[in-house]
Parts: sequence; structure tokens; C-alpha cells
Amino acid sequence: MRACTNKGFQNLPAVEIRMNDERGRPAPGAGAASVMNFEVGGAGPWEITVPHTVYPPREDTVLLGRALMGLSGRGGRATEIGCGSGALSILLASMGWKVTACDVNPFAVAAARGNVESAGYTDSVSVGEGGPGEPGWELQEGTTLVVWNLPYLNPPGHDEPSLEPIEEASMSDIPEGWSDKLLQVMDGELIDPGCLVVLLHRTDPSSRSKPSSWMRDGWSCRKLDSMRIGREGLEVLSYWRPAAGEPPVIMDQCESTMDEAKRLPGGGWQRVLALSQNSGRGRRGSSWQTQEGGLACTWILPDGTLERHPPGLIQTAVGAVVSYVLGCCVKWPNDLVSEDGRKLGGILVEGSSASDGIRLGIGLNRRGDVVDGAPIAGWDEFIGAKPAIEVYGRLDPAISSLFEEHPLVPPVERDGMIALSWKGLSRSLSAGVGLRLKGVPVRAVGLSPEGHLVTESDGFVETIDDIGGLDWRPIP
Repeated sequence: MRACTNKGFQNLPAVEIRMNDERGRPAPGAGAASVMNFEVGGAGPWEITVPHTVYPPREDTVLLGRALMGLSGRGGRATEIGCGSGALSILLASMGWKVTACDVNPFAVAAARGNVESAGYTDSVSVGEGGPGEPGWELQEGTTLVVWNLPYLNPPGHDEPSLEPIEEASMSDIPEGWSDKLLQVMDGELIDPGCLVVLLHRTDPSSRSKPSSWMRDGWSCRKLDSMRIGREGLEVLSYWRPAAGEPPVIMDQCESTMDEAKRLPGGGWQRVLALSQNSGRGRRGSSWQTQEGGLACTWILPDGTLERHPPGLIQTAVGAVVSYVLGCCVKWPNDLVSEDGRKLGGILVEGSSASDGIRLGIGLNRRGDVVDGAPIAGWDEFIGAKPAIEVYGRLDPAISSLFEEHPLVPPVERDGMIALSWKGLSRSLSAGVGLRLKGVPVRAVGLSPEGHLVTESDGFVETIDDIGGLDWRPIP
């Protein structure tokens, strides 16, 4: 739901909204309504009647509809919150979903019911009044998809025009954010643990309903689509619980989590966490000494991961994600470091056969120290004195967001992985890093599709696929 504005409609690929001018435009008066044709990606068109007190389908509706059409799976029980005229509920019904729709605006409820009936989906869509925070409202047991075009308007200022009470209730955000209100609902015991939540956020400028709330609560997050409308940036984001809420295998002690991961049964989002590791290893078979209280964890990535992304790109992308979570720097290709170059941890990708799968290992120090004469860093410096299990709880949804195969969510494309990786490296480079390749100063300018580092010196561009000969160190 959004405030009614005079924005024009955008023709997007395979998505169309058309005004039916022959039937008129909104006019003053309680009973005034407009009629429009709504069509998304070849689904429809449906004739939608919209009272003037109900938000009509607009560019943001198109964006969310396009994202829903792009989901990997169809069919099941869905809930649309803030359904407005019912256009998206009708779209979902046409995709095979059994939809429970709701809105706090009674005029929207009446309009949605009429539009659903006209479209011929009364057997697939039910519409009621209410929403998160309303007395007696709850998600139906068995719901596997929740959809909400989040309200984001701030209450009007002293000299600004006010919305009508009904419009303000349905289009304005609340101080704690409607997204957080829904998050509280999703923590309920009756919610299907594999449920997918699809929300349209205004992320620029940020609204009170922030995606960060979901990630802090342990939800994986993957962007489905985005666009700009004037000065506003909108994003459609999907959220799910990693492994449908199943915890990792936790071991008090082991030789290596990478080896223990080989023994796990296949299927699903599998991970092993060890509180103590005796024989960890790093890149090229080097040993990794797990510090007391440190983190040693391995994830088994889905079978199709290596077909979509080469190992080098997997390493750099994970390094970028972990650096965001911890607030540290990433050193190409697989080290996590402090700004002054002290090593915090490392990332290792192993296995290429179908029998072994692809294993992603992360080792992190908890606190700064001196090991073999070299100073090291710990996460205590960046996020405070947190136990390893809590650090894992932050990393797991972040890594799941990149690689886990949710039945409804399309995988991350390679371009997205490259962009994420380069953003993480750029952040570290901007902190002040000098690069030398075989003793010659070079400048990092990008990443190849394989995750290799692209450098430039005196107009000569070179792609580096091995760290040998590369000196990466902070500038004093």
C-alpha cells in the first residue's frame, strides 16, 4: 500500500497496468471509483474496481507482482496482508495459490471481495478485515507464503496535508515498523517453519520497516527485484528460516569440521559446528589452529552450487558477507583481517565430486593474540565478547542467503555474487591497502567471473588466479 500520487505508470518487461479510460477516473464522493485493467507477465488482464479511498495498483504493485511471478514454486496456502483492491491476491490465485487476504481498510476489503468475484476466484481467495497487531488476527496454520507491500509513509508534519483516518491506518508506518510487527507474528509456534515471507520495502530513503530486523532475528534474506520511482528506491525481499529452523550439528570437539561434514546425510541445509577443533586446515593444506572459544564451522552447499559459481567466487563472496556481519575487512581471496592487517579468520572451499559435495569451512578467532610471533585479531574487537554459537547464529542466515535452496526462491545469479564480492573487497581496499604483484605496485580494479582479482599497472591489466606473488598489506 502506498499513498495515492500522480505518478505515471511504467511499462516494464512482461508486466503491464492499463487504465480503462472509457470507464472514467476517480471522482469526489464516497462512492466514487475508478476501473482499470491489471495484467502481469501474461497473467490477466483482470478488471479491477478501486474506490477513491483504496490504494490502486501502481508501479510498486507491478514490482511485487513481477517478483511473485518469478518464484520458483507455485501453489500452497498464501496470505496477502494489506491487499488493497485485491489485484495481487487475484494474481496469486491464478498461479495456483489458496489465498487468505486482509486489509485494515473496510473499503479495501469490500473492493477486493468484489474484484475477486468478478475475476472468478471466490473458491481460491477469501478476504477479511484486519492485519498484524489487530485483535484476533493471526496467520492460518499451514501458510507457506506471506506477501505484504509494506506501508512506509511517516505521519504528516504540522503544516502537511493529512490523510483520511482509514487511509492513514492502511498507508502509514508505525514507530516500531510494520515489518517488526509481522516478525513477532512469524515467531509463533504454529507458523510453518519453511514459510517464505515476501515484503516490498522502501530502502532509499529507509523506512521504519527495515530488512535488518529480520536478519538480526536469524532470517535468511534474498532480493527478488528492485526499482526506483522518482527519489524512492524499492526492493522486494524474501525471508526464510535457514534449514526451516533445524539447528546445526554441534560437537564439543572434533578433528576437523570439514571431515565431519563428509559424514552428514545429504539433503537440506547441512552444517557442523565444533566448539573445539584439533586438526583444522586452511588453504593449500596449511594448518589452522582453532583458538579456545573460537569458531570452527562447515556448511555443505547444495549440489548445483559449483555449476553456478566457481570455487574462487564462492570464497570471495563468503568473505564479503562475513566481513559485513563482523565489521572486519576481507583480504583476497580468503582471509578475514583487521584494518591493520592482523588475521581474524579464513575461508576454505573443498570437494568437487558428487559423493563429497561442496564444503565451505570458516574458522574465526575470538580474541586478539600473538601466534608464532605474529599478532592476530579476534571478533571481540568488532562485535564484542560474544560466544561462538552466537557468532554462528549471525553467519548462518547470511551464508544461507547466498546458497541455500529454498523451494520458492530463485538462486543468486553470478552477476550478483560478483557485485557482492567486489563491494566487500572495495570496502577493505578503501580502508588503505597497498598491492604489489611480484614487487611491482598494482591497483585492484575488479573481479573476473571466476572470482579472480583483476589488477592494473601503467595501463597493463592482469588477472590473478593465485595469491602467489601478490603482496596485500595495509598502508602505514
